[in-house]
Amino acid sequence: MQNNLMCKVISLNVWGIRDQAKRRSIFSYLKDQKASIYFLQETYSELKDETIWQNEWGGKMYFSHGSRHSKGTCTLIDPSISYNVQYSFSDNSGRIVLITVNINEQKVSFCNIYAPNNPSEQLEFIQELNNCIIDKFE
Repeated sequence: MQNNLMCKVISLNVWGIRDQAKRRSIFSYLKDQKASIYFLQETYSELKDETIWQNEWGGKMYFSHGSRHSKGTCTLIDPSISYNVQYSFSDNSGRIVLITVNINEQKVSFCNIYAPNNPSEQLEFIQELNNCIIDKFE
């Protein structure tokens, strides 16, 4: 018997959510969408933001921090979903968050990617992403 997993995934470039009012508005909007997984790019997050933002979201968030003014990705899972994290990875440049979870007895991997728009940085980024995915799934 096959157990089919249905997941609604939303990806959104938030152009910075350091401002508390904007962040809360974004989180409220996301919850209204009733998705399972949310990918945010350009969060402008830092390590010190994690606890505050997770409390505001109401659940776990997986971060790859950029700076206060650029980059940053985070992946949010609907707090009402029961899941177990098997693996999580984030790069040091604020561009990749990869998580592998068990949801409803199915193993699923999600990768939130924020690629550079500068052509001179793209090849190096794609090579890093390729190595990341190969290393984690061999």
